[in-house]
Amino acid sequence: MKHLNVCLFLAGVLSLGVALFQAVISFVPEWSAALGAGDALASNPSLLLILGLAVTVLFAIAGLYGLSGAGLIRRLPLLRLGLLVIGAVYTLRGISFIFLFLMALGLLPSPGPASLSAWLSSLVALVIGLLFLVGLLTGWKVLKMRALGVPA
Repeated sequence: MKHLNVCLFLAGVLSLGVALFQAVISFVPEWSAALGAGDALASNPSLLLILGLAVTVLFAIAGLYGLSGAGLIRRLPLLRLGLLVIGAVYTLRGISFIFLFLMALGLLPSPGPASLSAWLSSLVALVIGLLFLVGLLTGWKVLKMRALGVPA
């Protein structure tokens, strides 16, 4: 029976969802501006589209690594290292959620209230990053066996 790592599956699916969301907002400058894209970027639809689709590809690759680690698609190169780097990047991005929370409680100085998109993007990044890291940690032995060509 094939081993399914639920954390990596969820991380992969959520990353693919983020990729889809990024692709959609890349086509609509008004939506990108509303979600925090700078004026210079939102006023240049070609640049917005190119950069947005480049970021979409990165999120999609992260999603594929999550699904590969979960055992749903073939093993991708440098899988464990890739999962570690992806999980670390997502988690580092998501740590800002903790600072936003502390500012909202008044425990840290704040220049003003944070936008809803800042809260949500930070929370989503933190959740996905932790799913990648927990999935990697709990599936380390299975991922090592797959790397050696032993079926899980």
